Amino acid sequence: MIEHINPAIWNENLSSYQIFDVRTPSEWQEDGIINNVKCVALFDNKGLLNANFIEEFKAKYQENDKTLAFICRSGHRSEIAARMVLDELELKGVNLAGGILAYKKEPIK
Repeated sequence: MIEHINPAIWNENLSSYQIFDVRTPSEWQEDGIINNVKCVALFDNKGLLNANFIEEFKAKYQENDKTLAFICRSGHRSEIAARMVLDELELKGVNLAGGILAYKKEPIK
């Protein structure tokens, strides 16, 4: 089961998370990227699943004491990404519920 974290909770302790932004490259350009977040697209700009997602994730993932977390636009794709990483790599991650839309309403400090 993937845990969903409210943005207000992340706001208090952002440095304790290793965050992966799984939006598309065009979304990164349109809405920007949160500081210190690693970008690995789950889908391409045409909506096709990134067949290399797990490999790209592994190349950027750093094993440490931070909680692994995923963010997308609204929270759906980040939940899928967290599930894929759990299933494929047995790494437990959390989902930023509401995604970047929620972040924009209540920015993470």
